[in-house]
Amino acid sequence: MVEQLTLAQLKLAPLGLAAPFALEGPGGQQLLCDAIFRHLPGKRLVLRAHLGGRSVLVKLFFRQRDFVCERAGLAAMRAAGIACPGEVWTLTDEGPPSGFLLATEFLDNAASLQDCYRQWQPEELVELLRRAVALTGRLHRRGRMQADIHLDNFLFRDNQLYMIDGGGIAPLKKPLENLALLFAQMTPDYDRLSAMTLDAYGENPPDGQRLQALIATMREKRIRHYLAKTTRNCTQFMVPKTAGAFVAVARNAASEQLLKLMDRPEAATGQAAFLKQGNSATVMKVAGNEVSWVLKRYNIKSFWHGLSRCFRPSRAWISWKSAHRLELLGIATPTPLAVREERVGPLRRQAYLLTECVDGDNLQAWLLKRGQGGVPEWLDREVVRLFDNLWRGRTSHGDMKATNLIVADRHLEVIDLDAVRHHRCKQGFVRSYRKDLQRFMDNWQGETWQHFEELLRPMATRSGISLVNKKV
Repeated sequence: MVEQLTLAQLKLAPLGLAAPFALEGPGGQQLLCDAIFRHLPGKRLVLRAHLGGRSVLVKLFFRQRDFVCERAGLAAMRAAGIACPGEVWTLTDEGPPSGFLLATEFLDNAASLQDCYRQWQPEELVELLRRAVALTGRLHRRGRMQADIHLDNFLFRDNQLYMIDGGGIAPLKKPLENLALLFAQMTPDYDRLSAMTLDAYGENPPDGQRLQALIATMREKRIRHYLAKTTRNCTQFMVPKTAGAFVAVARNAASEQLLKLMDRPEAATGQAAFLKQGNSATVMKVAGNEVSWVLKRYNIKSFWHGLSRCFRPSRAWISWKSAHRLELLGIATPTPLAVREERVGPLRRQAYLLTECVDGDNLQAWLLKRGQGGVPEWLDREVVRLFDNLWRGRTSHGDMKATNLIVADRHLEVIDLDAVRHHRCKQGFVRSYRKDLQRFMDNWQGETWQHFEELLRPMATRSGISLVNKKV
């Protein structure tokens, strides 16, 4: 028996509301809701529902202005000649609490542009991006824009690209920034695709060079917005109340076992396998729900060391933020799951970082095992992509030794992120980037050094240095 919920219950429902449930629909009919796509407690609920044998996408608003805005946005898209889901029915319940339901056609078997971006090769994505740019240009010429434009706002089905989310349609401001924000949703190695798609914009296409510069700016703006969310309660993260500590957890990983571990991390040491026991950090491998986790404890070495660190973000906090930054830049790193800082009031003490465990050898050990096989082409591409994305993201690692680079499943994963920095000052960034390049080269000698020097020479030239073989 499916539970029947009321508007009052849905308005008070916290994050984590689960389907299926039933709700009264138009004409008193029962609306069966079987999937939730987005939930902003007390504001909006987006779900798939079935009524009279038909699947519809239902948006339930608890504020009338949001309901009006959604309908107006869909109308604006249709007026611009943009394919978007058609309205099926609306329902207003004066309450209390008041609720406003808008049902549009459900696009079965549609893939979002985000899905295509994750699964397709860059060259395969060009034509679909051209269509997205064309739709964006049409909207701009009507004096409107998707204010929070992102790849999930485009759905592809039966060779047709749809634009969705009428609530995001707003009066046009700074069209070049709006278009740059679309490309900023992708990692820096996709920036080159913008030049292949601009002619699809239509009349008065934007200047390509100005757009490239703005893409980097908008990407950093997007990253900073996302990083702010990693330490507060929101759709993606949760911050449980914990006495004497601050804890943040990735919501999709927040199992009972993980929350128990972050509540009492020291209890895990008795059953953990120690990967590293150092003065500054202790690294442990612990059994997770389905995969292993790595718990890294950042130690306080002495009274004076603790005093020097208590007023600053811990290295666990820096690594937590840095892991999310690198992921958004397309640089592989073990998935960050949770962070914990022991606190006495505003003073920070010992801290912990929990990530997924990546099985593999460090880059130096992996190449030694390979022996005379040399460096494969896919690894060359991974190394070039790593340093190119760091450059485009104006980010430095700070300790590019081979033990901090893990080869796993034909990917290069970067670990030990507490020295990662984003640089606002270009001059300071270039200095740090040069150090990263040279530190990477210091891992090698002989033919391996020569191979990587030739591979990374364009990167070194771009940053204004010549790489030096210190082992000769």
